[in-house]
Formats: sequence, structure tokens, C-alpha cells
Amino acid sequence: MYQPRRTTATLLAVSLTVLAAVACSGGAEQPILNQFFTASRLGDNTSLQNFSTVAFDPRTQGTVTSFSITNVTPEERKALNVKTFAKALDEAKAEDAAYTKRKDEYFTANQEAISRALKAERERAKLKGKDADVQAAWTKFREEGSQVSRKVADARSKLASESAIIELSFSDQRSPPDYKKYDGEIASKDVTLAANVKLPNGQATQKTLLVTMRRAVLKADREIPGRWIITSVKDAAVPPGTKTS
Repeated sequence: MYQPRRTTATLLAVSLTVLAAVACSGGAEQPILNQFFTASRLGDNTSLQNFSTVAFDPRTQGTVTSFSITNVTPEERKALNVKTFAKALDEAKAEDAAYTKRKDEYFTANQEAISRALKAERERAKLKGKDADVQAAWTKFREEGSQVSRKVADARSKLASESAIIELSFSDQRSPPDYKKYDGEIASKDVTLAANVKLPNGQATQKTLLVTMRRAVLKADREIPGRWIITSVKDAAVPPGTKTS
């Protein structure tokens, strides 16, 4: 007999219903945890990327069939550094632009001498007079270029790391705020779960899972809170420092 094929969306909806029925009430944390474990079980990375930076991999960790929330820690906050990091990146880019202009101008004025200097380097030959001065100046330009490039890369990396949670926290809004214009904080809390887990080998077990959630809170004339994002899921029985989700 022909049976209609179920789509991923249908399976996700059904699984959410099942998890909602078997898990105890957990307030604001419950819906996102239901979504997280269902999407993880289905391997629905597209959905996970909307509200989580991690997954609970069914191939290595198993699947959570039901869970109850046993503890939620008080919310902790730390200051955002987005404005500072954005300013540092702008300054690094401006420095890079000024350096590139000086380098290009010097190259244009001394192109032939630079070519001789580079050839001498390859042949490990010594230069004298003006060519030696150009060689020293061009070496200095290259060293400065490496330093400026590292400064830009470091500033960009810091801003990206600080911005990742903020962007995800506000990604569900049609017109998300320009977070680089605001001061703010990153709020975090840990949620402890008693979870029934079906392991990859088919065995069923119970685990205590520690889930970390974060969200951005921007400060204008009023607080602008983002939504909670799951950033870590750890097995409480695994020794600290062990790599998990």
C-alpha cells in the first residue's frame, strides 16, 4: 500500500509535540530545548543554525527522547565590547589604508631599484649605495605590512567573536537593531536536565545534561533583549575540559 512520504517539517512538528508531552514544564527554557533536541535528532542543521551554535549529534551522542528541567541558574551578565572592537577594527583598517598608500607611492617612485633589490635577495647578493637604501626601506615596508595585516585580522576576529551571539540573538527580527551603535550586555544562564537518551548503539540511558544559554541585551532609552541562544550542551558526568557539544 502506498504511504505518503513525510517531510522534514512534518517530522519536526510531530517530534516537537512528542517532546512537549513527555518533558516537564520548564518555563521560558522549555520551547527552545524541545526545538533543539528535535532538530538535533533529525539532523536538521538548517533549523539549528537559527537558535544554536551547537548540536546534540545522534551519531556520537545519541538522541534525547525525553527530559525534565531540574535547575536553572540565576542570569549572569557581562558587558559587551562590540563598540570598542568595532572602533578598533575601523582604526586598523584606516592604518592599513594609509600604509598601502605610502607603500604604493614608494613602489611607483622606486620600481626599478626594488626589482634589483628583490633579485639581490634571491641571489643573496649585497647591494651598495642607493640600491642598498631602497632594499632596507622595502624590507621595512614588508615588515610593517605584516604587522598591520595582523592588527586588522586580530581586530576583525575579536569583533566577529563578540558579534556572533548578538547577531543570532536578534536574527529573528525583521529589522534587527544596529548593535554596533549600542552599549549592552551578554546574559547567560545554565539549565540542568535529567534526560533519557537513546545511545547510538540502541541502548537507553539516563544522563544529566548542562545546557548553557546566552542572549544579547542592548541598551538604548530602554533595554532591547534578544532571544536566548543555546551555546553549549555538556554531559555533567564527563570530566571538565573534555570536548563535547
